[in-house]
Amino acid sequence: VNGQINDEEQDQQALQIYGSVLTSTGEIAGSTSIKVDSMDSIWSSNGEYVYSGLETGEHVARAYFMNNGHTVIYRMVNIDSDLELDWYENKNWITFKMFDDEGNQIIQSDNAYVSLAENSETKSPKDGLSEFGPHDVNSYYTLIAHHDTDDESTSYIHFKMERGSRDSVSYPNLNNFEFHEGKNSRYGFVTNTAGVAIAGIAVSDGNTTSVTNSDGFFLLQNMNVGETSILSFHQSGNEVSAPIQVLVTEGEGWLNHSIELELELPDNATFTTPVQTIPVSPITLTWEGGEFTDYYSIYDGEVDEDNLIYRGYATSIEHTPEGPGMVEFNIVANNSNGSTLNPKSLRIIFLPSQSGDELWRVGMSWGYKVDYTPSGTIREIDMTMVGTEMIMDSFGTEKQAFLMRLTGDYQMPEERSYRWVDSENLLNVHTYWVDDPESSSYYTEGTLGWNFTDSDGASTGLFGLSQEIFVHFNRTNVIGVPGHPDGYDDTFNTIIKEEGVLVTTPAGDFETTYYRIIDNEDGIVSWELWYNNSVKNWVRIVDRLSGSHSERVEYELLSYNVPTTPQFITQDSDLATMDFTIEWGEYPGSTGYRLFENGAIIYQGTETSVDFSDALDGEYNYVISALMDGYSIDGDSLSITVDFVPSKPNVRAPTSVITEGDSITLSWDVVEGSEWYSVIVQSENGRTIEAYNGTETSAIIEISEIGLNRIRVNTMAFGKVSEYSDSVFVTVEESESGDFSIVMIFGGSVFLAMLTGVFLRKQGDLGKGEVG
Repeated sequence: VNGQINDEEQDQQALQIYGSVLTSTGEIAGSTSIKVDSMDSIWSSNGEYVYSGLETGEHVARAYFMNNGHTVIYRMVNIDSDLELDWYENKNWITFKMFDDEGNQIIQSDNAYVSLAENSETKSPKDGLSEFGPHDVNSYYTLIAHHDTDDESTSYIHFKMERGSRDSVSYPNLNNFEFHEGKNSRYGFVTNTAGVAIAGIAVSDGNTTSVTNSDGFFLLQNMNVGETSILSFHQSGNEVSAPIQVLVTEGEGWLNHSIELELELPDNATFTTPVQTIPVSPITLTWEGGEFTDYYSIYDGEVDEDNLIYRGYATSIEHTPEGPGMVEFNIVANNSNGSTLNPKSLRIIFLPSQSGDELWRVGMSWGYKVDYTPSGTIREIDMTMVGTEMIMDSFGTEKQAFLMRLTGDYQMPEERSYRWVDSENLLNVHTYWVDDPESSSYYTEGTLGWNFTDSDGASTGLFGLSQEIFVHFNRTNVIGVPGHPDGYDDTFNTIIKEEGVLVTTPAGDFETTYYRIIDNEDGIVSWELWYNNSVKNWVRIVDRLSGSHSERVEYELLSYNVPTTPQFITQDSDLATMDFTIEWGEYPGSTGYRLFENGAIIYQGTETSVDFSDALDGEYNYVISALMDGYSIDGDSLSITVDFVPSKPNVRAPTSVITEGDSITLSWDVVEGSEWYSVIVQSENGRTIEAYNGTETSAIIEISEIGLNRIRVNTMAFGKVSEYSDSVFVTVEESESGDFSIVMIFGGSVFLAMLTGVFLRKQGDLGKGEVG
């Protein structure tokens, strides 16, 4: 009874935020997630929401508009009673507090107030937060604070309204301000001498630092009025402008600044090798660089010198992995001013061999119909087991996992999706999806953990003998979509097991073992799982997002295939390289394998892979056969199309400016199998000549055209001509002696013309005299 009374008192004290969820035009928004601080999200699909269980005080509130552009809005709220708060897509609020010259917050005043200049709005300070809005994000606004003094002192702030994000400690404080009597701001745009905005400049007065945004804008707040501050300007740790002295006064705080010397950081370098699953074998990594790049650094794993595998000028390398597993390659572009890391890494999954005594083996596949709620999306996917490897779960425990490749008609050509399934309980311990680069750079990656115990607290497994099992579940889901919040769940659950449950699916009727996983906190069934021993997998899954239970994903079995013949791991492929590897899964009971290429035996032995090099262009059909005791079993077929494209030469930049009559030495990296290299030079007027053709990787080039000349190199390898290299440019300037000669010739011509004119005039005068 006492417990019930305490709970009722607590409910009476709990506060709530409620209201509408709207588009920027005031219409009802689609599915939208509302979240406060680190509490669970709730979802609104009808344009209304109520978020309960809040305490008094300041909180960070967030609205994620899933069906309206995947946009997000963060703001500060102060709650002392139930609060009505309507959210608008692409609109946010300005919040502020005012303080006197002793640092005390002004709760009420007849004279102190803040004006929003662009909208002619005025707000007085109050206990907690005062606010303007909602107003459009990505627009600039000016706030004017009138302090409670006789001399009518004012403070100004000019700023850009932001969406906010939980990924930075600066948010949502970018739209939340404090006005202190006796302090003011300095703000403005940093540009180069051509008036172009410069982003990433750290402007500092020694106490606070503001980094210019994409518009070149900075804002330094609460500087002491009457004092002189010294402002510094740095980019990537390098000083890019001499410091300036600023006397802080009341009133407007504009302080635009032009930087004469701009330090250019290198543009992003981007991998062109696609995300892929391949056997443990050497792989060629390729990439493209941008402007202002001197060299590249490639890392196998995190950007750390211990993980460095290449540093140099080339745009491709061959790398041999240490073993099976998923490798995350990172690339950094470098020059003398600093470096630029591409935040999008390249994921390559190297497949290991498989033992023959596991529940699944290579080639087993299952087709599912997947129904997503609340979006209403329905998809058909195929899951194929392609290997096994050890992987770390979210609890830091190493697990043996089956690697599953997910495919479907909905996928774009370079879209990839994988699951790592715990080999003991057939539950996901890792997930990864990456979009086709032609579509977007989005990705998602999940790390999961399952700790099973019995009623005595002893470790057990999902498929153990106990009828009642407990599981501690943990999941971190990183969502690489701008503005999209990541997901995190940590729950304790009870599992109820029931044998002999009949289930009907599009693939047929099955007798199953039914598992019901119940969240101990709220009693909601987070998962329902139906396992069939013949299928060796789940025939039905219902996943109600653990923790918030705000989403639901349901899987129904459409088909399944447990192959009885050898299976290729390598997929059908169109290749632009002459070197590749074909791998197949181990087949239980076999003494070896035989590989056929277009009907002819090209390999026989005990290995499960064959390396190919210098393959000619064409279509190749492969069949794998397992050698048994006295007989063989023909298995899967594989189609490979080779259309070799030579790598374009990587040219090292020569001297960029020479004098007329001088020559340059041009060099480039070796292209394997090259038969010749050709160097062409194109002048400003479009005239193109071949300056070199030969087998060397360097040449002395004489350029006769004055002005800017474009130089490119291509090659022929194995009978194929490559694309031209990236351009390098050389400016040819006139020599001083040449200028003098032109002047002398021009002057002499003028002198001769004058003599000729005098002579003709004399002749004319004589003629006139004779006629007279």
